[in-house]
Amino acid sequence: MQTEREDADASQEIRAWQRAIDESILRRAARLTMAQKLLMGASLYDEQIRWLIQILKAEHPEWTDVEVRAEIARRKAIQRQVEEAGLFRVITEDEERASLER
Repeated sequence: MQTEREDADASQEIRAWQRAIDESILRRAARLTMAQKLLMGASLYDEQIRWLIQILKAEHPEWTDVEVRAEIARRKAIQRQVEEAGLFRVITEDEERASLER
């Protein structure tokens, strides 16, 4: 069984690895053109929808494709309402870097 000290050391090591990975991702993203970033965003969105369709079908095997699409539309509407309410904001690259340095 690990001691508290060993747990703390492991946690620090994990955080160091996470920071290194995040910095690597940021460096790679900085080299992408805006078109590449937009294409990646669209691709990620499409992938997220495919995953959501599979999850909904697994959770509700009785639903038709129309019902699955209606649920996706319902969730998108909720997301739009949250965005329009201004509950979250886009952070700048400087803010993101600063948060990674903590």
